Amino acid sequence: MNTARHPAQLGFTLIELMIVVAILGVLASIALPAYQQSVRAGARSEAQSLLLQVAANQERFYSDNNSYSTNADPLSDPAIATLTSPNGLYRLSVAACGGGAIGNRFVATATPQGNQTTDSCTTLTLSNTGLRGATGDSVENCWR
Repeated sequence: MNTARHPAQLGFTLIELMIVVAILGVLASIALPAYQQSVRAGARSEAQSLLLQVAANQERFYSDNNSYSTNADPLSDPAIATLTSPNGLYRLSVAACGGGAIGNRFVATATPQGNQTTDSCTTLTLSNTGLRGATGDSVENCWR
């Protein structure tokens, strides 16, 4: 009779390690897209802030000239036709319409650039009346 004991085995088996890797892969495949969408949604605040700044500048320009400008920054010298957000995530342009029974008005549009183009909100808009708009998703989702 052999009374020698077998030494205790330490460590993990290959199957145990593969199960852990599979679980981590499933968790990452769920968490990563949700995280990326959250980052893109947070970056929209950059466009919203820039749109509000442009609207304020347009109103100042209107008070001096009795019309809106097609320049995104009409108060700068020389006036700037389009603006890029501080982190380069959005390009902003302004369309101004004047005259007629409707009167003067403008619509500022922020269009995503770079990685932000995969956001569900493809554009954000703001008019001289404060009307907010969006394409690609609902206005409520894009402006929250």
